[in-house]
Amino acid sequence: MHVTNWWSSLLATGGYPVPAEPEIPAWIEPALWAPEFYPGVTIIVEAPTGFDARRLPVILFATMATERQGLQSKSLALHHNGNTYRVQIRDARARDRAAVLIPLDGGEELRIAEVRRFIRYLSGMPVPPLSRTLGLPLYRARFIADAICAYAGRRAGASHRDIGVVLDPSVRHMNARQWDTSSQRGRVGRLLRKATRLAEEREYLTLLRPTRFRLSR
Repeated sequence: MHVTNWWSSLLATGGYPVPAEPEIPAWIEPALWAPEFYPGVTIIVEAPTGFDARRLPVILFATMATERQGLQSKSLALHHNGNTYRVQIRDARARDRAAVLIPLDGGEELRIAEVRRFIRYLSGMPVPPLSRTLGLPLYRARFIADAICAYAGRRAGASHRDIGVVLDPSVRHMNARQWDTSSQRGRVGRLLRKATRLAEEREYLTLLRPTRFRLSR
């Protein structure tokens, strides 16, 4: 059986059917997520008139790892002592008179926790780790990673069995009948269905926002 080397072909063309290059770890090139979807972003706005407010330190901008400049806002991801802080500054005037916006959108508990982490960072105090609620359990992260791999293979023209070989090399030694009745074949199908929902139905946004923190309608 000839297995199509679809992963190498993607590397050769320099493209991926996923939002970021999988070879670059998130701790090297952190993602910038919209705060509307990810409550782990601290939103900085200009403080209302009449309030005393601190000026954001210059070092905050000098140490930023990733930046995206928009017409009205700046998004950045900062690294410090193994922690990552994701911040969006909504207005240039917020640099001199900073306040924090916390929408009551169901994710306010997580937003408040992130604001506390950010304030401790600005104050030079020890910072607790990122809330576990904002992360994925290891088993879930592995499933999503396999789903993305399967989706990339399908987009590159690989068959279900080709994908199965990449995910589980033991598939290579199965005959056609064994493959048709194998658990690996069923898993590839589940991975592709999940990946399709993630990529084509924007279900990936649910990975950024825990379900139990959504407002009930």
